[in-house]
Amino acid sequence: MEVHHHPHVHSDRHGKKNFKEYFLEFIMIFLAVTLGFIAENLREHYTEKANAKEYARLFLNDLAADTAEFNRTIHVLNRIINAGDSFANLVSRNEMQRIPAGNLYYHEYWSSWQWRVTPRDATLKQLESSGALRYLGKAALIKKILDYEESLKVIALLENNQTEDKSSNWKLVQKVFNGKYFVALDDIKSAAHDSSSNIPLEDTILHRFLQTDLPLLTNDKSEMIELSNWAINSSRSSRTLLKTVSFAKEKAIEAMDALKKEYGFR
Repeated sequence: MEVHHHPHVHSDRHGKKNFKEYFLEFIMIFLAVTLGFIAENLREHYTEKANAKEYARLFLNDLAADTAEFNRTIHVLNRIINAGDSFANLVSRNEMQRIPAGNLYYHEYWSSWQWRVTPRDATLKQLESSGALRYLGKAALIKKILDYEESLKVIALLENNQTEDKSSNWKLVQKVFNGKYFVALDDIKSAAHDSSSNIPLEDTILHRFLQTDLPLLTNDKSEMIELSNWAINSSRSSRTLLKTVSFAKEKAIEAMDALKKEYGFR
């Protein structure tokens, strides 16, 4: 008679996993996910730091260009201020009728001109919009950059206010002065509206223009006094703008020095 033996099933060994095995699998998965997360964060941090250095280099170039722009602006504003003061002095003199009108044309030509600062702010805007500004360096460096940005905003505000005054003044200028003589000044290199122009000690063409009694569209005294007041106002507002531009230049230099120190730029 044949006897059949039923095999014993060891479920703990070949069937369901026990708690320790589940726990070990959990630990392995957790470690893999955590290490992957850390590695990704490190990669992103490295990329952000590399991008920040490139942004810093670009911004440093922008600041250098802005500093040159501020130097041009300071030169122009000083000429506008001197022209406004000179025009007001000429009009206030009792013997104004003996002053060659070429002098009035020249000084009004410069006094009524508005020069606007054109900063290179593309990199700064990109830094802010991308959120990369916070990776650029220490808090002290970022503060210098933000202080510089604030000075640009003040410049823009002053320029916008000045635009309204210059526009009102220009309407009166067109009633008194013949525009073709302003065009003639454009053709005189040392007199023309140019950020780099300087008056040579001996400029016979400009000297001849200043000594010519050019015709005015009107000799109305009240309108000349009003133009004189506009010239005084132009000088005053330009002095305020000049101080702000000089301050912005200082902030730009401070930001440049901080960036060079932070990144070892030369």
